Amino acid sequence: MSQHLIDLLDDLRNRIARMCAIVQQVVEISVESVFETDPRLAQRAIDLDSRVDDEEVKVEKSAIDLLALHQPAASDLRLITTSIKVNSDFERIADCAVNIAQRVMPLARDEAYKVPTDLKLMANSVISTLRDTIKAFNLLDETLARQVLRGDDVVDALYHQIVQDMLTIMESDGTNANVDLSNIMIAKNLERIADHCTNIAEDVIYIHTGRIIRHLHAV
Repeated sequence: MSQHLIDLLDDLRNRIARMCAIVQQVVEISVESVFETDPRLAQRAIDLDSRVDDEEVKVEKSAIDLLALHQPAASDLRLITTSIKVNSDFERIADCAVNIAQRVMPLARDEAYKVPTDLKLMANSVISTLRDTIKAFNLLDETLARQVLRGDDVVDALYHQIVQDMLTIMESDGTNANVDLSNIMIAKNLERIADHCTNIAEDVIYIHTGRIIRHLHAV
């Protein structure tokens, strides 16, 4: 492999790492805005999304140029093609965080609003999962990627519990249905973030081993 190609691959990894850092920031600020019921924090998360979009375009262009101009093979080809997929997943994670932040505005109008305990647990679990996912991709750490896959069941269980709890509350007392629905939508977007993390973890394993494990239950 030429030194030029090595430098370009390093540049691609660095671009994705920069994007990951912004995505993590968007998610963490968005979650904090829910915990604090703070519209100003929510707006910060929303505003940051444009930076994620810009980085996504730059990463995709770099990856496509590498494929078109250098015809990489074997593990380098896996890294580049998978980077395009991972790039899309990270951008969608930021979109989910924006959806969460947008739910803060109506919640802030309810002075009595308190974040449900399970929603806090779920949000903290998803942030931890995202951090592990970013680290697994940046380091191409297969062991950590498999840990991300195993942790998805916890997020799913919390999501289903939150939905059931909110539906039960709405059936018995519909006066705060908008708040209960917002809690459900926040939980849904957190669950989607975890799903994207799972996709990325599967791609890390593919880069490392060449084995596609999507749709396989044993990890």
